[in-house]
Amino acid sequence: MKVLITGGAGFIGSHLSEYLISRLDAQVNILDDLSSGKMDNIKDFRKKCKVIIGSVCNKKLIQNIGKVDIIFHESSRALIPSFEDPILDSEVNIKGTLNILEFARKYDAILIYASTGSVYGNPIIVPISENHPLNPISPYGISKLSAETYCKFFTQTYGLHIVCLRYFNVYGPRQKISENMGAIPIFVERILNNKPPIIFGDGKQTRDFTYISDVVRANILAMERIQAKGKILNIGSGKETSILDLAFKIMKLCNRQTKPIFSKPKLGDVKRVVADISLAKEVLGYEPLIQLEKGIIDYIQWYGGIKK
Repeated sequence: MKVLITGGAGFIGSHLSEYLISRLDAQVNILDDLSSGKMDNIKDFRKKCKVIIGSVCNKKLIQNIGKVDIIFHESSRALIPSFEDPILDSEVNIKGTLNILEFARKYDAILIYASTGSVYGNPIIVPISENHPLNPISPYGISKLSAETYCKFFTQTYGLHIVCLRYFNVYGPRQKISENMGAIPIFVERILNNKPPIIFGDGKQTRDFTYISDVVRANILAMERIQAKGKILNIGSGKETSILDLAFKIMKLCNRQTKPIFSKPKLGDVKRVVADISLAKEVLGYEPLIQLEKGIIDYIQWYGGIKK
């Protein structure tokens, strides 16, 4: 099985690459421009795959990769930077996806597209099903929705096997620690270094935190199940956790106590997020296996805060 993973040196992409190499003995090509991905993420299996340094925006580079059977399109700009540079966001998330779609069409490859729960915007009904109205409130959400629409077009027009997976708040080892990324790594870093967690808004906003191994498994199931062709599926835990509760849970697990600092809400922040994952269960047989507390402990151990 010949595979291309865009963003394969990133957080999610590197875990997917590792699984495909170690569990399925796949021939893996990683395409990554290293703007957010890191070679350190793939150091343990670097010699077992081919790494191509470059951007999904480089159509010529992509077309010269050679025939593949499966594509996992994980490459993407992030939510917060999309407000600072919506043009670059659209170039990577829309134009880059079109380049990958054309490459998939060339070889009739299966394509698993990494989308996001951000396409829903502020939900009017929770839990959020795939039939929920789509009203993204960030350039990132808009570009990912546009890419989804192109995926739908390529399936309907060219018959490609494409599955769009809408991820919800993925976390786990190798997740980059920066103000543009998820709450869990930021909280863990601050709390372990005896700094108070910073809560944007009142902390009552909720998220659906999904552990990385569950996301990897969802991708593999989407690749394997023929009935997934043309489907758009939520991939989450199906459980709702407030940001304030998350902060106190991490303090407890880190054995640290401090008082959170409250700051103004971030752009693009939504009040409630929890995924309805019943369709993914039906179509893929997907079932999240890692509970939040276990996932946080694994992350803290990876960071170096808890010894096994």
